[in-house]
Amino acid sequence: MKKNLSITSAFTQELIECAKKNKKLVVLDADLADDLNLYSFKDKYPKRFIQNGIAEQDMVSMAGGLALMGFLPVVNSFASFLSARANEQIYNNATELTKIIYINLYSGLIPAGAGKSHQSIRDVSLISSIPNFKIYQPLNYHDTSLILKHCVFKEKKNCCIRLNIGPALKLIQNLSGIKFEDGKGNEISKGKEIIIFTSGQYLINEALLTKKMFNKENINISIVNLSTLNYFNKHWFKKILNQKKYIFCIEDNFKDSGFSNLLLSFLIKNDLVNNKKYFSISLDNFPECGTINEVLNYHKLSSNKLYKFIKSKINGKNN
Repeated sequence: MKKNLSITSAFTQELIECAKKNKKLVVLDADLADDLNLYSFKDKYPKRFIQNGIAEQDMVSMAGGLALMGFLPVVNSFASFLSARANEQIYNNATELTKIIYINLYSGLIPAGAGKSHQSIRDVSLISSIPNFKIYQPLNYHDTSLILKHCVFKEKKNCCIRLNIGPALKLIQNLSGIKFEDGKGNEISKGKEIIIFTSGQYLINEALLTKKMFNKENINISIVNLSTLNYFNKHWFKKILNQKKYIFCIEDNFKDSGFSNLLLSFLIKNDLVNNKKYFSISLDNFPECGTINEVLNYHKLSSNKLYKFIKSKINGKNN
């Protein structure tokens, strides 16, 4: 698979490969096939592609029926519409203890040009409140392929995959050693006392830029990409947090019930926060619209703002 592939292109290529092996895999789309290039899947498997139109609730209900018949539905729509509009139907399907893969396209804060209706800052909260679910967010083309294969062939629970729309970011595509293990993260930068947990190409990109600023002061920061957002491996986290003093969790979900709160709850429950300081950097209001840089800066998620925030906390300041 080519390194310059966007996350969405990598997803559809891998989806076609998975469909070769799993004959029960079917795709349901809510009139967004262009955004994920699902027409390439339709061309390959026309009888396994269902265009439902802009009708997420009907589409998810149909997926529930297909799952009860033994099929593996892969359901695609924008995250803000699928997770909220069809939440009742997603919940009902989950109670059947079947397996469905939901594709939350256009997830998160970025891109922000389409406005508040399309910015998905609640989907982690909405989906994580439903039992029998795993939530994933790929970092790049390689991570996307590994996560999709895991969801199709290994995972027993329902899966929600958050996909960013946009070109492949150079800094992210050049990362080496990316691997996926359910419930664990990828430490893409090593540090001593300070650790950052975040996910997705845009926020990892900002975290890496923040790291460069601290490098000039001879301060090394550990940066961990979390591809699993609501399930955490206790032994792995215990090891990665050894000797850390400051934990920062950065996300573009609304602060209430986002993955930073889920992670904090997990760490407290397993006595992994003792003698450590935990800080969450997330959204506390409606999302701002505009360019990538404008929006990240407004919500204090840009590298400059992250640097100032982290610097203030390790220096013991409350602002």
